[in-house]
Amino acid sequence: MCMRRSSISPAEREKFRVRSSPDIEPHKKVKKEEKDCHASDGEKSDQDLVVDDASEDPVSPLNGTASPRENGIDKLQPKKEHIGPHSPRSGTSSNASTPSTKKMEDKPSTPISKSITPTSGGSGCSGAAGSSMKPMGVKGPSLAQYPHYLAGGANPHDLQAAAAAAGAYGALHNNLPPSAALNSYPRPALVGYDPHAQMRAPLGPGLGIPGGKPAYSFHVSAEGQMQPVPFPPDALMGPGIPRHARQINTLGHGEVVCAVTISNPTKYVYTGGKGCVKVWDISQPGSKSPVSQLDCLQRDNYIRSVKLLPDGRTLIVGGEASNLSIWDLASPTPRIKAELTSSAPACYALAISPDSKVCFSCCSDGNIAVWDLHNQTLVRQFQGHTDGASCIDISSDGSKLWTGGLDNTVRSWDLREGRQLQQHDFSSQIFSLGYCPTGEWLAVGMENSNVEVLHALKPDKYQLHLHESCVLSLRFATCGKWFVSTGKDNLLNAWRTPYGASIFQSKESSSVLSCDISADDKYIVTGSGDKKATVYEVIY
Repeated sequence: MCMRRSSISPAEREKFRVRSSPDIEPHKKVKKEEKDCHASDGEKSDQDLVVDDASEDPVSPLNGTASPRENGIDKLQPKKEHIGPHSPRSGTSSNASTPSTKKMEDKPSTPISKSITPTSGGSGCSGAAGSSMKPMGVKGPSLAQYPHYLAGGANPHDLQAAAAAAGAYGALHNNLPPSAALNSYPRPALVGYDPHAQMRAPLGPGLGIPGGKPAYSFHVSAEGQMQPVPFPPDALMGPGIPRHARQINTLGHGEVVCAVTISNPTKYVYTGGKGCVKVWDISQPGSKSPVSQLDCLQRDNYIRSVKLLPDGRTLIVGGEASNLSIWDLASPTPRIKAELTSSAPACYALAISPDSKVCFSCCSDGNIAVWDLHNQTLVRQFQGHTDGASCIDISSDGSKLWTGGLDNTVRSWDLREGRQLQQHDFSSQIFSLGYCPTGEWLAVGMENSNVEVLHALKPDKYQLHLHESCVLSLRFATCGKWFVSTGKDNLLNAWRTPYGASIFQSKESSSVLSCDISADDKYIVTGSGDKKATVYEVIY
């Protein structure tokens, strides 16, 4: 299983690294051969966080036919073991990671089970080759009072256990990979037919999609049968579907950019790096300096998530510390107006309820903390993940929460009743996810390089194979018709919902750790390991 592997990629260290309190030392385990392979990484690293420097080939080749990447269905009728080098069965991939340095017998395991009911949220390949879902039959206490997800007290928490979990989580990021040869994109070409050659205008520099590739999008039935997806003729046509994107600005943050977000209306970009968040006014063409800097954490601790409340007047920041900071952006100079402190040593992702009353934080101990923003108190914790909780999203109506973790599971939570609804089991750690704003579909980015798109109610799904390494961030467009994913392979991929037709692709010069899409779907911003953020304009 993936959990037995010990080679750690730099981007995983960039994405998930715990800075424990001074009395807690993080576990470190560096293999001799890994040190040998990366003797020069000391020149590129900042303490224990390794940064991917510019690749030799930062720009992906243009598509010679000016068309989207076809799915190669005339050339490939795969059996499950033939779906490509990054199928869930490729358990010995050198890009894989282990969730902790704990012994396997000490770590709770999550059994793989088939979907039980036809309305279950996701079932995939049997065994270790995919994911499965388990509806949760145990009902928690009813939450009747308003706001509906605030009722119930926070469960008591053991600080020592939390610190141990966080230390194990941080151990992910103290090893080096056995090979850095991760820029060999694209895969060897197979000549295939292009069913959509007439559909696309020429793509902008650096954003072309190489054509003639093997199938990369597969439908997975409830029985685990995988078939290449024949894209519909209008897959990449119609209102709301981008033609391509072009880079319009580079924001030199100066440290690895682990978190980004865009204001609504589109004017400011917030970039989170080491210790601080920088604010950029992208409405001013050619602006190269931030308009302000928010000093949130100690200088050596990284920001992991930044979230704006819907009114754009408040920013919540979380990272490698036990506290979240709440910033008043409406004052003449941004200032901290509150701090929220938990027993977990780190926060790795945040979500805000649509009514701005509640903040949810993914903790390094595996818990999901629920914060009342008005009273600035911890009102409850959702417990279920057996390893660090890495990613989170909330439904547009505020009734359901989705979380992913290093325990190889994605879980959904009923916020009205305060209980876990479903559990999807995978053969790989979960690094990113997003719930489609229009409902039905959940996209999951995995350590094994796959993107999986699950239906919220039906047991079938899609599995997408264009990333060459772990998928570090993922975001849906507001219209729900497309989404983007980014990875350690330096790639930004834009996909059609739900079947994953490739819309466009950009290859940056380093691992792409974070991304966001503006509320009007006209801009994309990414944060990368080479200490900058990149702003793209989406062209329709």
